[in-house]
Amino acid sequence: MKRILGGCFALLLGSLGCSSEPGGPAQEAGTDAAADLGLDGATDAGVDGGGEADAGDPHGGLRLPRCEESEPEGATEPAPVASTLVGALLPMATRALMPDTRPMMNPVSEAGERAYRALGFDRYARGAAVARERRMDLGGPASTPPAARRSLAWFVAFSDTQLADDESPTRYGMLDSPGAPGAVRPQEAWLPRAMTAMNRTLRELTQGGRAFQFGVVAGDCADSAQQNELRWFMQVMDGAPGIHTDSGEDDDPVPGPGNDPKDPFDGVAFPAPWYFVPGNHDVMVVGTTAPTPAQRASAIGAVSSFGTRDYTTWYAAPRRGEVRADPARRLLDRSDIVSALRAGGATPGPVGHGYPEGADVSTGAHWTSDVVPGLLRVLALDTSDFSGGSPGMVKRSVFDGWLRTELDRAQRDGVLVMLASHHPTTSIDRREGEFGAEMADAVSAAEVEARVASYANVVAWLVGHEHDVRVRPVRGADAAHPGYWEVQSGSMADWPNQARAMEVVDNGDGTLSLFGTMIDFTATTCMERRFRRLAMMDYLSAWDHSHVGTALDRNVELVIPIPEAARARVAAAAMTAPSRIESETTLRGMR
Repeated sequence: MKRILGGCFALLLGSLGCSSEPGGPAQEAGTDAAADLGLDGATDAGVDGGGEADAGDPHGGLRLPRCEESEPEGATEPAPVASTLVGALLPMATRALMPDTRPMMNPVSEAGERAYRALGFDRYARGAAVARERRMDLGGPASTPPAARRSLAWFVAFSDTQLADDESPTRYGMLDSPGAPGAVRPQEAWLPRAMTAMNRTLRELTQGGRAFQFGVVAGDCADSAQQNELRWFMQVMDGAPGIHTDSGEDDDPVPGPGNDPKDPFDGVAFPAPWYFVPGNHDVMVVGTTAPTPAQRASAIGAVSSFGTRDYTTWYAAPRRGEVRADPARRLLDRSDIVSALRAGGATPGPVGHGYPEGADVSTGAHWTSDVVPGLLRVLALDTSDFSGGSPGMVKRSVFDGWLRTELDRAQRDGVLVMLASHHPTTSIDRREGEFGAEMADAVSAAEVEARVASYANVVAWLVGHEHDVRVRPVRGADAAHPGYWEVQSGSMADWPNQARAMEVVDNGDGTLSLFGTMIDFTATTCMERRFRRLAMMDYLSAWDHSHVGTALDRNVELVIPIPEAARARVAAAAMTAPSRIESETTLRGMR
């Protein structure tokens, strides 16, 4: 989650004392926050005055609109095209500018959704292909690479699914605002379907050809460190049957099976072994506070202080007050997460998803794995701050101990290295919690970057957290230490809801190319389309920040010289590596 959300919420909660008693200061703040957002009818019954459904039930037993009835009139789904090199899905309306002259209306509410639908904020179409930009920021010959290229690794990078138990007492639904978005998302209940659609799309993309070798999920897989959220995430990634992303009451907001986001559904497995990197939302309450005994009790309790979705009311409006308790909302520690990952299925694997048996998480849930044996090693660095707060932190003991040891070992082994962490270094600080004093044993972002860039065999750092589609060169000290590429691939939770297909290619001229291509999921059901329309509405209304990036961040070819220490490994791998470059064939619609 972005720092602005964590910062605003942490400041508010700290000033309120986080009371969990109905009628206490937390409730009063929730009422004021809802009123400030211009949400008419924001009461304890819900943001839209959800109690209306109890007065004669004008909605005929429905608690959500039927999916088909929410589709734009006359809209047709564009032909399925996953690769944005062929054609990207684009909104048909222009994004609002903030501050807007219209009254602010949260797209979570019925009034907001109806207003934004009237503006066409739920319509999208197939746009033009997004060109690939070749970037030479870190050096390499200006000439076109020779034809004899070899594909060394073919994988997927994505992050920030933030799969949420949207009925949990830990939620901050009444505090959502354009200045601090993400407390509640209009599309979040449909997210597991969209994740399944992405898994299916990635599987179909390579069907009959070369399968992806692995995937890296750069954190914030869950939204609030809950046991059920992690379980749902793993079930979706493993393609489990009968996935039921419901908690508390067994809700059926649209009567009948398979027609609302609380009905069970069958998953589609991610098409390759996937690796888990922890983010602040995986280990903290809504990504901002390290769990306390009081919060652990509250998570499995029966009182919502700041507003959670209520599927017994029309539109499942957020409300405060009593909720049905659920022990599956138990808050997890790092050791719990690793145990759950180790106990998960072996298909698509790998067992532990990066974590070996007996993994020590006392200084963080770090891991090392040779994702392409003998050639490419991933070092996963747990950057979430043990003291709380949404920004990341790297302690001196980890920096000089685990990280330096693993980088030295990889250099001796002559392998290429990619780091993976949830936080980019632009979101790493030295402060305790969100706004505390600087910690003497924390390392600055500048020092982290300089140290990592001093290892010439580090070619990339895969990150998440900010939800942006962004590529950033981090330069080293000289030509022998050119630096590395920091690659952030957006968020599945927020528009444009994409993943990034990546490929490491030996150019045959002393350089590597890291290809990155943004992938749109193909929506084949109404609920998958509804997720996309609501996410786009959140973006177009400017309720959420823009994360789409520039042409230099989307479809890219990132050139970097082959480090001296890894040349022998690269040459050996290239002798048997495929000559077909998937990023320039499969992803361009060629077979």
